[in-house]
Amino acid sequence: MAKSSPLVSIAMATYNGEKFITEQLESLVNQTYKNIEIVIVDDCSTDNTVRIIKDFQKKYGSITLIEKDSNSGITKTFEHSIRNCKGEYIALSDQDDVWLSNKIEILLDELGSEDAIYSNSLLVDKHGIFLNTDFKSLMNLQSYYSGAPFLLANCVPGHTILMKTEFAKTVFPFPDHLMFDRWISFCAASNNGIKYVDKPLVKYRQHDDNVIGIGKSRNKGGKKTSKEKFEEKLNELRIFEQATIKSEETKIILTKMLQLFTRRWSIERSWFFFNNIDKILVIKNKSRFRKILYCMKMFFKANY
Repeated sequence: MAKSSPLVSIAMATYNGEKFITEQLESLVNQTYKNIEIVIVDDCSTDNTVRIIKDFQKKYGSITLIEKDSNSGITKTFEHSIRNCKGEYIALSDQDDVWLSNKIEILLDELGSEDAIYSNSLLVDKHGIFLNTDFKSLMNLQSYYSGAPFLLANCVPGHTILMKTEFAKTVFPFPDHLMFDRWISFCAASNNGIKYVDKPLVKYRQHDDNVIGIGKSRNKGGKKTSKEKFEEKLNELRIFEQATIKSEETKIILTKMLQLFTRRWSIERSWFFFNNIDKILVIKNKSRFRKILYCMKMFFKANY
């Protein structure tokens, strides 16, 4: 247990989560670290989610519920929740997982000078049965002290993150067209870093109603044309450009990726990726050979 006991806020976004939220709330209120508050923002649920939360409120004074007047989606709902947290640290929670009882305690003890920390998770089915795999087998989970890898993708699951509130205040507002966990991870890695704890501290539930899940696309709206994909990625890079960035490596790589983001053939672009293969492609859980092929592909077009 940490020597001091600062308040830790748990920020949760809910929407029609009646099937699993009871089990998740039980795992939160039974954390071994006791100085917590749970701030829940409900995004206009139409099932019994709010009633279940209110039943928990009657038993636990540490739970705050905010009911929104209109639906705004998961990213803005999480932002609303985080903005209402009062703790010195903030942990993010999905509505349908199960936390191991010592999750907060371990993350708080392990966090040092970094802005944020995250952990591994076990994948379970809708009944909570282990699916014989974890996030580490699917993604390259490690500590990151450069935001460059997050320009391509994200490997940090939002439900595992604990961050310093002082840092969290610097990442508002969350961009409309970028997932909140990728934005938080990029901003942390680009400044004081995001640390990885190699322990599974969450049972991450896979079920038919997942808003976000392994193998599920985060991009709705059907198949996109190559031009639409190009414009979407270019917009992502421009969004990252607006972040507060302390890491010189991140600044240099982001600037160069924007300069080279064209639909024309480019030897310079391919050579740039070869020269920075271990700085940019580290996030991809692929063989060295496939990473080399990726760099070669950059000659033909910018499809980062």
